[in-house]
Amino acid sequence: MDQDTKNTLDDKEESKPNDIDAILNMAEHMRKDRSPEEALALYDSVLELDPDNPLAYLGKGLCWSLSLLDNIPTAEIWDIELDEQEMIDNAMELLEQAAELDPELTEAYNAMGRLFAIIAQDEEAVDMFTQSLQVDPTQLDVLEDLKEITGKPVWKLLDKGIWMGEEEE
Repeated sequence: MDQDTKNTLDDKEESKPNDIDAILNMAEHMRKDRSPEEALALYDSVLELDPDNPLAYLGKGLCWSLSLLDNIPTAEIWDIELDEQEMIDNAMELLEQAAELDPELTEAYNAMGRLFAIIAQDEEAVDMFTQSLQVDPTQLDVLEDLKEITGKPVWKLLDKGIWMGEEEE
């Protein structure tokens, strides 16, 4: 192999992560623009390049949970009615995969927690939010979600090492 060919191959390898980042950014933009079908295709293209990319699994899970988390009829987002249970199952499977690949990915735990809260599985929701707070205890929105679900002050729910305020009497 001549030096020019080797340099070209090296350049392609170095640009690969940037390509993935660009695709992930575009997919996130599509998801936030409420175009989940387009975003799913982009996330799938990331997984073709990097089958263990936790952000692609997270994005796909968020696409499937979009109408549930934002409380928008599925027909408005997907142009068809989708089965809610199928959406939850797809979202949970993908979010679990994201959390498994990156145990510090709080967005995956938070999305699962919010989905569990929507389907009235409060114990599972509390577990997901607690796992998220163990990674990042400064998430005020998650603390509020926990308080809303349980009706208890958050410091009573968490390990002493996680909560950073003063105990109430």
